[in-house]
Amino acid sequence: MLNKKTNFMAFYMGMGPIFLTGMNLFLPSYNLIFLFQCLMALILALLFVNLNSINELNQWFIERLTAITSISLLLVVPFQMMPFVNVTILFTPLTLVFSLYFLMVRFNAKNLLVLALNILLFYLNNLPFSGLILIAILVGAGLFYLYKCVFANEWEFYGKIFITLLIALLVGIIIYIEQISLNNYQVVPLALLITLLPVLLVVGLAYWVTYTEMKFHQQKNLIIWTVLFVLANQSSLIIAQEIINPLMLVSWLVILCAILTSFSSEITTKDKISIIIPSYNGGDTICETLDSLASQTYKNWEAIIVDDGSTDDTYEVVENYLTLHKLPIKYLHENNQDQLNAIKFALPKVSGKIVYILHSDDQLASIYALQRGVAALANNRADGAFINLEEVDKSGSHIKFVNTQTYYPSMVSLAKAALLFGRNPYVDFAFWKKDVFTESVYQTYLTDNMPAWYSENDRTTLKMINGNFTGIKYRVFDGNYIHSSDGAVNVLSGELRFLHHLVAHISLIKFNWQSIFYRACKKLKLASLCPIFFSKKKYSLKDLTPEVMSLRLKKFDHPYIKAIYDFSQNYDPNKSVKVDLQFKKIYHGADIRVFNRELTNQTIEASYLEIMKVIASGAGIWQVPMGTATMYLEILEFFTIRDYVRIEEI
Repeated sequence: MLNKKTNFMAFYMGMGPIFLTGMNLFLPSYNLIFLFQCLMALILALLFVNLNSINELNQWFIERLTAITSISLLLVVPFQMMPFVNVTILFTPLTLVFSLYFLMVRFNAKNLLVLALNILLFYLNNLPFSGLILIAILVGAGLFYLYKCVFANEWEFYGKIFITLLIALLVGIIIYIEQISLNNYQVVPLALLITLLPVLLVVGLAYWVTYTEMKFHQQKNLIIWTVLFVLANQSSLIIAQEIINPLMLVSWLVILCAILTSFSSEITTKDKISIIIPSYNGGDTICETLDSLASQTYKNWEAIIVDDGSTDDTYEVVENYLTLHKLPIKYLHENNQDQLNAIKFALPKVSGKIVYILHSDDQLASIYALQRGVAALANNRADGAFINLEEVDKSGSHIKFVNTQTYYPSMVSLAKAALLFGRNPYVDFAFWKKDVFTESVYQTYLTDNMPAWYSENDRTTLKMINGNFTGIKYRVFDGNYIHSSDGAVNVLSGELRFLHHLVAHISLIKFNWQSIFYRACKKLKLASLCPIFFSKKKYSLKDLTPEVMSLRLKKFDHPYIKAIYDFSQNYDPNKSVKVDLQFKKIYHGADIRVFNRELTNQTIEASYLEIMKVIASGAGIWQVPMGTATMYLEILEFFTIRDYVRIEEI
């Protein structure tokens, strides 16, 4: 997530073309222009050194900078034929490179628009060799995409991306032919050397600054990025006939540091993956799951099967399978505690640096799935990598492909999730760094049953990337569990918990209208362009909570749901109540099915029946005995209202 400093830095740098144009138009001499460039460079340098960590310069910073710079360049186009103003060409090759890359890894309407804008800028520049450089960059992008998909097998080949690149190339050829008469510019070899020196200086300094703060593996993708950076900047210096520009030099330093930070990682392409396979009565399908594992091109993996109290022959099926196939698989057994608790049960046995959850009725989608998952985390500094999925029926026949919505770690993403009434806009399938999985994902997803990409502790988002490949065949059964009454309550519990977390800190203006508009944009594949208006304050649950409940349930008579409903209707932040109850067991979001089972069987502790009465009263202040605040906070979390109740120990 970008903070205020990095957001301002992206805006300041993105406005560079406008600043430079203004200087060249209105300052009377080159000496004054140079002094103002030095001043602006100094301001940027101060912003850079005052960052809390260089890790704040991530790929989403680069993507935002690319969009802002592209818009700025378009705004100065009317002035480009005036003396000295062609200095803005310094920005165009690099923004084109970035716009192409982000289109390939996050294919959405916004990135399509930014790419089109950058191609238009090359057409409008009308400077020597700009058409040729456009062709070179577009051809390079196409070759890079084919390399990633066909030779390295790190990405899956998507026709829509390749066709977009081909169309861009055809447009580039047309622009080149139209501008061919301009290519009578003579390049002086000495000028090439002189312009190259400051670029190389920036490269050396950026590597030193970045490596000093965060050690990273020098992988081939960093070499590729460095070469692209040098070529793009060298070509822009030649076209603009510019030898040195202080603002650009500092900007390039910041950008290259962001590149080295974004596309390096402590994960390598040889690290072990730990695959957790929770299973409940999966005897009929688990062999297909294991077959998809055994066929992987990436061999450094282990699998941990957790039998969640199966009553079928799952154990015998797996035992027979492993006698025929010598695979690194461990088999664990626990009493039926539901899927999320089964996954937690496996964590002490995990030894890999990467964790992936594979259900016993699903399969890896191709033989490259693990290889691509490792590559995604090795080539990006991220907490995890989302994958796309293929839905199949119970016999394994194809239903449809589901591409994960492009992800951005921002408050806007949280606001958009709220507009979907707490439903997860992304898939639950991802490759995770182990430390992130055992800390953040463990608490948010495995314990409290909220989307794993949400960071519950600091109310922000994790740094997730889109993995750019179909990783799993997801089996869809008839009579889906969530359509049963118990299933609806269990799913609704997670959705309400997530939504209540969000709206406790995000107040969306005209909630229902924005929700309708955003969902329409989402259906039209325009979600990345949809503006969201919100403020950082608490939102009322009075109308929102019943509306969300009605999407899953016809009646709110389930005791757990009714308590939450009554709380939303009776909530008074200033009303206090004394609470002093004893609990043998504390339930969490992952335990909702067990809680429902005990509630139905009337084996639930009497204290929970009492606490639901307290919740229904709507009191916003609970006065509890000393030393019990943590316990009551966990109970409030289970009932989805933690952020709406203040605990006072007395």
